Amino acid sequence: MYIRIVRGQAPPGQVEELARRWQAFWGAQMPQVPGFRHADFAAVPETNATISISVWDQRPDQTTMEPLMEQFRTQVADISAGPPAVEEYETLADF
Repeated sequence: MYIRIVRGQAPPGQVEELARRWQAFWGAQMPQVPGFRHADFAAVPETNATISISVWDQRPDQTTMEPLMEQFRTQVADISAGPPAVEEYETLADF
């Protein structure tokens, strides 16, 4: 399994709107990508820090994910405090 983490920052007062747009966009897109299992969006309201965590059976295909990431970045450019940091990890142990 693989875990993909996307860390971002929202301007003050925009975390809930960012979560709403994330749900609308990725809720329709990710289930169509092979290997997708589950995703969550979370935030620290005091700092406006956001994180998206998705779990995959296989490493997400970059030729599929990059255009989707760019499309989403365009849709949230007005409520995003900069480009997100993306990390991918291979799961070595779980329970």
